Amino acid sequence: MNLTIFQCLVAAGLIVVQASSLKAQEAWSVDRCMKYAVEHNRTVKQRMYEVDNYKIDRLNAIGNFLPGINASSSAEYNWGRSVDPETNTYNNVSTFGNSYSLQMSLTVFNGGSIVNNLRRAKAAQLMGKAALQEERDNTALETFQAYIDALYYYGSVRLAKKKVAESDSLLRKTRRQEELGLKGMADVAQIAAQLATDDYTLTNQTNLYESAMLTLKQQMNYPVDEVLPLDTTLLDTRAVDLSLMPGDTSDEVFNAVLDFNPTLRQSHYNKEMYRFDMKMAWANVLPTISIYAGLNTSYYKQLNATGYAGFWEQADNNFGQYVGMSISIPLFDGFSRVNSIRKARNSYRIAEEQYEAQKEELHKLVAQAVLDRNGFLKESIQMEKKVRSDSIAYRVTRRKFEEGLMTSLDVQTSASTLLESEVGLLRSKLSYVLKCRLVDYYKGKEIINNENM
Repeated sequence: MNLTIFQCLVAAGLIVVQASSLKAQEAWSVDRCMKYAVEHNRTVKQRMYEVDNYKIDRLNAIGNFLPGINASSSAEYNWGRSVDPETNTYNNVSTFGNSYSLQMSLTVFNGGSIVNNLRRAKAAQLMGKAALQEERDNTALETFQAYIDALYYYGSVRLAKKKVAESDSLLRKTRRQEELGLKGMADVAQIAAQLATDDYTLTNQTNLYESAMLTLKQQMNYPVDEVLPLDTTLLDTRAVDLSLMPGDTSDEVFNAVLDFNPTLRQSHYNKEMYRFDMKMAWANVLPTISIYAGLNTSYYKQLNATGYAGFWEQADNNFGQYVGMSISIPLFDGFSRVNSIRKARNSYRIAEEQYEAQKEELHKLVAQAVLDRNGFLKESIQMEKKVRSDSIAYRVTRRKFEEGLMTSLDVQTSASTLLESEVGLLRSKLSYVLKCRLVDYYKGKEIINNENM
């Protein structure tokens, strides 16, 4: 039986051995894991490129305020019947012509489309930044959850290993008492069955821990074949302060989250984009006024003929300038413009409803996070008391069993109750830590604390 226990401890205790071998390595805190996950997340990188595209769109919108300048040049060789540009009569000679022009045009008024297009581009860029921040925050929060899960199963493995060691110690004492005639075979069999159950629990928790670590590495985009030592400070008895009840309410947290929450800001800027789209749709029914100016010159010569002025002389003689203004007034194009306005107005109203729905959803999330935080704090306080009571009860029951005043079934029940209480305390404390970080995030604090890395 001792050999079986040894094999079990070797197989299931690899986590503890691994942790001991990693003491020389720097443990990864939750903030360090979140920072690594954000830096290596593929979706975050995609959002960064999208932000760059929005920046380019904004530069293009700024460029619409500047005049357009075009330069052109042409050269043509004619033979056969053609028009003489000097006499404006037809002839039948071979000629060569060359012209140059430079034109500048500027839209003076188009119903405010240029201004609104710039405003829309700015809103789109801010929406892209909000989407990038949202993806970063979501990645960090998901990594935090995976980290807490891994810590929970690590602590469960540690508790299960402690339980196996206690059951093994009790089995050896019970066997010795059996040899002395103080215990019977039934007691030995019952304790041996409990040890087997503890062995199974340890193996099961070990597998769950390894699975949780794999999930954490995948969430971080961390190489799965490399070791990731975790900082287990949160598993210490006094690592989490349970003495103070937070005084902030869900309404106070929600009022703080309205100004900076990236999800809500993204919805807000999306609404603004549709508002500017609606304004630009109205601009399509207004006149468009543009001004333009230009320079031009030309050169002409009949081939195999003499008496023509040189290139520079002709360029100077033919040099011309012009300036003008154009106005375009839309009169009728079916129902295209009217329908565009109606669709733009409906899209804006949809965006408004989406924004209000997002506010309501965020209010629910904040209220739930505050409720969970306070609830897990109360659970942790009560579970600490229960663990202390169950620990005393287990020690008393085991002592009475060794003295023959309790049965092995009583010991088994008391030990299981203690283990369940310890696991429950571990779960509630880690959940409290997670919810505290989430509520602080809603209150405006950075989700990643660079000081703790």
